[in-house]
Amino acid sequence: MIDIHTHLLPFVDDGVKNYEESVEIISDMVSQGVKHIFLTPHYYRLRNFLSSYDDNLKIFQTLKEKIIQENLDISLHLANEIKYSSDTLKDIEKEKVKPLNENLYLIEFSVNETMYEISEAVYNMTAKNYQPILAHIERYNHLNQIEDIKGLKKIGAFIQVNISSLLGHRGGRTKRWIKRLIKNDLIDFIASDTHVFRKNLMVQGYQYVENKFSKAVAEKLFNNQIILHKV
Repeated sequence: MIDIHTHLLPFVDDGVKNYEESVEIISDMVSQGVKHIFLTPHYYRLRNFLSSYDDNLKIFQTLKEKIIQENLDISLHLANEIKYSSDTLKDIEKEKVKPLNENLYLIEFSVNETMYEISEAVYNMTAKNYQPILAHIERYNHLNQIEDIKGLKKIGAFIQVNISSLLGHRGGRTKRWIKRLIKNDLIDFIASDTHVFRKNLMVQGYQYVENKFSKAVAEKLFNNQIILHKV
């Protein structure tokens, strides 16, 4: 499996607090069959999560050394979860923020952002050949119609939802909405958005999708190989 959205880089945002916590979570994810983990610290001005890539990279390299010492069979990747703003395109051009792979960027919005504002952001990014993956799409209050999601995908967005939401942690209404999106083949990635230790989250999510839909659907959503290749 591949987890494209985590907060397992310590010291930089509201995720894990130290290397030990990060190693513990990564070890558990390896035991569940996860082969690739993307560490995506927030880049979010209003919350002062503005660590530079160079600073993140130093922490990342130390973490990788600890993972090697623990003999964990995992590939780690460093990127960002970017809170979209009027400065985002400039931040990308100046390499203040990093993609998950080549031109794929993990983007989040405020929960009350309108469909128009989100679609405008997607259009502006794809016009520059930046491919946005919209993080935890189930959180956005004004994206609650199938046609909205179809429209965003049509102009170039990829869609990610959180495992915890799929499993009902945000209530039954959100869970049913995600199931509708899966049924309509509108989700590209299911990821953990892990900030703290949650045992067996990936396995639970994978098994839920496999049981409710099919193994092929679970593989597509939890092991989407597009993230490892240029789009």
